[in-house]
Amino acid sequence: MVTLFGPNPFEEVWTVIKSWKPRGCKTEKAYEKSLQRELEKKLKNRTIQSQYGAARQRVDICVDGKVPIELKHNLRSTADYQKTKGQLDDYLKKWDGVFLVLCGETDPDILKSLQEYARKRASALTGDRIKIWKV
Repeated sequence: MVTLFGPNPFEEVWTVIKSWKPRGCKTEKAYEKSLQRELEKKLKNRTIQSQYGAARQRVDICVDGKVPIELKHNLRSTADYQKTKGQLDDYLKKWDGVFLVLCGETDPDILKSLQEYARKRASALTGDRIKIWKV
């Protein structure tokens, strides 16, 4: 994800995601609200929107209309994995990259499959197109 001028919003968001410490969250919606508050607190110069419309679906959070963040809670089944891949494919049609934040329990085999999927979507020019973070 290359930005030639000004601060790189992808790197700014990635830094916030990696430092975010959610507390007391039990649902995907609670994690989403917690991350949105953290982004608003740390990225005051950015527009943070929840349930941002994209393609046929809505991404959970979007920063400046350019940096999509999808959260998944308790990703444990093959059906969940397939749905997630479909969402990511849709998002990559609109945006250069997407962040996938995994909350709660994630099946280790599904995590490994998602990491492999992300590696296959990497671009030689811009690097990772899908960044995955497990909280």
